[in-house]
Amino acid sequence: MTLPPIIAVLGVPGAGKSTQAKAVARGLGGVSASVGDWLRALAAAGDKDAASTVAAGSPITPAQYERFLRHIRDEVPASALVLDGSPRDERHVPVLADALADDGLVFGVLLRLPTGVAESRIQVRRSSAPTDRPDDSTEAAARRIADQTAALTRLAESFEARWPLVTIDATEDESLVTRRILESLPEGWA
Repeated sequence: MTLPPIIAVLGVPGAGKSTQAKAVARGLGGVSASVGDWLRALAAAGDKDAASTVAAGSPITPAQYERFLRHIRDEVPASALVLDGSPRDERHVPVLADALADDGLVFGVLLRLPTGVAESRIQVRRSSAPTDRPDDSTEAAARRIADQTAALTRLAESFEARWPLVTIDATEDESLVTRRILESLPEGWA
């Protein structure tokens, strides 16, 4: 399974991964893909494994991540691919490496956001635009933030052992964060 060049946007829930993945994809003429959106769509379509993961706010399993990568490989044209929030933890890094078949270009962006700010952003998201996302419930969101915060250090270490990774302050203005991401890309990507 070979994938196009990839930019992985990593961070805790509320860090702006979706916003930045879409903005960076637009800036590069590429496509963004969200493992979370894909899993929620599967759950809504009746997939029991996906529904269980979403309802509990549980971490995405390596098998689910591999299934996501197969899906996007079949759906995404051979242009830049911006992964919104994946890989999610260090268990997903070798799954992504296998999907690339050692031929793929990968660059990672870690959006740093303090836990209190992440919780506040999720709360604002829930109150300003009511959603049917069960993983944004107070309980599930707190669990997702805690799980992802705990996983980020190990994920960053595992990711950096294979590919370049930059850290960007996600508390800044969205357009400034996008500009910093695009400016940090290796030569030839932007």
